[in-house]
Amino acid sequence: MGRQNRHILLSVDNFAGHGIAYNPRNILIEFFKPNLTAYIQPLDAGIICCFKALYRKAFCIHAIDLNDAGESNIYKINLLEAMTMAKAAWKDVTKETIVNCWNHMQIQL
Repeated sequence: MGRQNRHILLSVDNFAGHGIAYNPRNILIEFFKPNLTAYIQPLDAGIICCFKALYRKAFCIHAIDLNDAGESNIYKINLLEAMTMAKAAWKDVTKETIVNCWNHMQIQL
């Protein structure tokens, strides 16, 4: 980019982990104002919230099942179980939820 004299703008949310310790020469990094992310990123406008709610529901059902089976540590979960619940939760996020979030953002074509 430097040899071609190209410059770009990189817009990122204000999460502290997005910061870097140096200043790139041909990249201008602009951070969103605090609490602005949910207004300009559709995933934060409800899609992630829906996914988390569905995952938590599955986790609670899992814990209840373990309790019914007489397990002492009902919140114990292995990585495969967590990944399976996450996959199912994402699958259960409806098309309508995604469309509504994009419509709320009013940024689609």
